[in-house]
Amino acid sequence: MKNILILTCDELRADSTGFAGNPDVRTPHMDRIAARGTVFERHFTPFPKCVPARCAMQTGRYTHTEGWRTVMPDNHLAPGDPNLCEFLRTQGYETAFLGLNHVWPKECFYGSGEKANRRSGGVVDYTSYTDELRPMTTLPREYPPGSPRTGPHFAALAEVDYVGLKTGRSESSCDQNTAEQAVHFLEKLRQPDKPFFLQVNLSKPHPPYEAPEPYYSMYDPDRLVPFPHDLPRNAPLPLVAQRRWRLGDDVPPAALREIQAVYYAMVSWVDAQVGRVFDALERAGLAEDTLVILTSDHGDYAGQYGINEKWDASLQDCLLHVPFVMAGPGVKPGMRVSGLSEHVDQPATILEFLGLRPPAEWVWHGRSLWPMLNGGPGAEAVFADGGHEAVMRARFAAEVYIERNGRRVKATGGKQLTYQQCPDAMARCKMVRTLDWKLVIRETGGNELYHVASDPHEMNNVYGDPAHAAVVADLQLKLIQWCLRTDTDRPHLREFGA
Repeated sequence: MKNILILTCDELRADSTGFAGNPDVRTPHMDRIAARGTVFERHFTPFPKCVPARCAMQTGRYTHTEGWRTVMPDNHLAPGDPNLCEFLRTQGYETAFLGLNHVWPKECFYGSGEKANRRSGGVVDYTSYTDELRPMTTLPREYPPGSPRTGPHFAALAEVDYVGLKTGRSESSCDQNTAEQAVHFLEKLRQPDKPFFLQVNLSKPHPPYEAPEPYYSMYDPDRLVPFPHDLPRNAPLPLVAQRRWRLGDDVPPAALREIQAVYYAMVSWVDAQVGRVFDALERAGLAEDTLVILTSDHGDYAGQYGINEKWDASLQDCLLHVPFVMAGPGVKPGMRVSGLSEHVDQPATILEFLGLRPPAEWVWHGRSLWPMLNGGPGAEAVFADGGHEAVMRARFAAEVYIERNGRRVKATGGKQLTYQQCPDAMARCKMVRTLDWKLVIRETGGNELYHVASDPHEMNNVYGDPAHAAVVADLQLKLIQWCLRTDTDRPHLREFGA
């Protein structure tokens, strides 16, 4: 039997693992999976935000075609939208989707429920937070100056989702519980006579920027190779606005190094949970029959450009370039693939491995990555989009609300201030990226062009330079052709007639 295990981190940059060559980050468990498999070195997400990216991973469809643009529940998959979990369930696979959902509405995801951990009527067999496992508890947070690292630069982090040292019992936090549930599924819950699809959705290194010991003390902010803190030349509006309203134009470099250090600590923390699940897979004797995919939904600024977290309308590589590793049957160990690939390729890749064909109504935009594993070329270009329409931007400018303790309250903080002060920083945008060049076209102007082959941190925006007019024309054509190729036909008809 062939099985699938997907290990999805949240907000993990492609350059922030040991197997990616980062000299500072310690990720021994991810490195072990990478050594056993193939690393796709240039893999990209189609949207710099959780829900849109995860919907694309489940459906193989770009986010703009279905309107997946926010993290709100009514922007999840609709009932009947073809996706990996539901399709594999119809093919006899036992399905478990643990940790963050961010794909289905609650009523569609959970169904009626025969018992706490096994659902009937939902889209998957097993979901998270079962009554058979230790319930999750909230750890106390210690805010500077209580944290061991102190200094005046911490004042700059007051409006950032920053905590620093997370104290208490780390084994009872969210990701530890999710990993434990995955171990429990592999060792006790699954049916041995059925193949399985298990997706483990870990929440880190998504902010808040916090980590328990020993991870917090692993990284000295002053000894790290820092991300570039300056804004690019001819920086686009989203970066300029965030720098001004989220952390401030004069944010001290020490504060940015602190964010990066705690971000790395979170990466090592989540790496330990990845290791727990992979160890359980090996103990159960399932590693030789299971295709393992290690990836992330999107990245994080982590102090780069003097900014924290992510942004819907920023299409920099630090947000779009994500890790993607495949290990298991038919995958060559220790191999690296340098061609371009993207998240919409995941369903086609998995179904080819399982020898399954999708139903006619499942129209996806990706392609199988198996030819690349055998020396075939990568994609000519990858694509992404972001931002929101003008009506949504007006709502952002007026008021932004969040859920807190079951209540809807008005949001505050640097991100919300940016929404309100500069709504056009959330304007719609689209990106095309080749191995050498990246073009970003924005609804409100302020476009971007980077020679990413020589400028990997995208510090020199050369859009408007006449010397690159031919490059822009070629990339614009690719972008228009992509839009035409992926426009949605609704409904997906089984029969055609005049």
